Amino acid sequence: SLRCHTVSSCSSSSPRVSHTRSSRGRTTTNSPVRISGASWTPEGWKLCSGGKLQSPIDVPPGRLLFDPGLRPIHVDRVSVASELVNTGQMPRVRIGNSNKRPPANLSGGPLNNYRFRIQRIDVHYGREDTVANGSEHAIDGKKFPMELQLLAYNTDLYSNFSVAARSPNGIAGIAVLVEIGPETNEELLKLTVATASIPHKGRRVELADLKPWALLPYTRDYVTYQGSMTSPGCDETVTWIVVNQPIHIRSDDLVEWSKLRNDHGTEDVPSYQGPNARPVQPVNSRLIRTNIQHKTTNLDDTTECKLPLAKLSYKSNVASGNAVTQRSIPSPFKIPAQTKQKHHKKRHAAHKQLDHESDLFL
Repeated sequence: SLRCHTVSSCSSSSPRVSHTRSSRGRTTTNSPVRISGASWTPEGWKLCSGGKLQSPIDVPPGRLLFDPGLRPIHVDRVSVASELVNTGQMPRVRIGNSNKRPPANLSGGPLNNYRFRIQRIDVHYGREDTVANGSEHAIDGKKFPMELQLLAYNTDLYSNFSVAARSPNGIAGIAVLVEIGPETNEELLKLTVATASIPHKGRRVELADLKPWALLPYTRDYVTYQGSMTSPGCDETVTWIVVNQPIHIRSDDLVEWSKLRNDHGTEDVPSYQGPNARPVQPVNSRLIRTNIQHKTTNLDDTTECKLPLAKLSYKSNVASGNAVTQRSIPSPFKIPAQTKQKHHKKRHAAHKQLDHESDLFL
């Protein structure tokens, strides 16, 4: 049952996590940053070990506060030129800035009317015996085989990612958790195939047409909190958005990521990147808000907290002459129409019964 703590906040008194997923390992809280076995805690990075708003966290479902003011997240439905780089600590997608292509912007949700430009995508994953602990964020003590982090900087306030990462309201991070499944997300498969070209640190390969929006699952629900970058200097300038459903990767595709090497080994005795996740950090007194709504009755036999699911509506995107379909849009990430034409005056509306079987927060 849900207990209404305030007018705008409800949290579960007996939180549940979906049992349809494969088993995942438990996590432990530990303050040092450890990537591929190396501890990133020099004296100059005091926030990494002493900060109070550090990320990632183990999201406790019982502490979620429902916030009816949280709007949908908007992600531009564009293709971008990018490159996949083996940094030695993790594989990273770097998205180029070009006047020839529109940027992949995100806005809405908890981002306070600011516009953010997606600049990079960090990939975290496990290996063999640690495959279930590959993600950085956890949910009620459970981790996932992989996590994609879409990181964007505030273009309304700052000139570039580096400045924004050290500044208030600077960075937005979308955490997409990845579960083992029968088919790999199509856009994630593009990245997986590209890993064969970057086995060693410093290698990079161009990706001509990457669609960041296509890495997002079909759900409008999310959890958000104020946190930090998960690598040094751990600046506490990130608004994190953890999506309520995973995308999927085949187990044999996940193995391809585990072949990426760091620079600590030799040809005869190679050293690999995974697991490359920072341990979860203390939540402390942070608010963890959500737009996830539930229907419930019989609260203390006298009080009722009804939060009906809103209906979905989609706009037409006619930049390429094609209407946006239900399958082509990750629902919470509403795509605004880029152009308006007379024969597309009517809004395309669809009312779809969402499949909540794979929800992470029930």
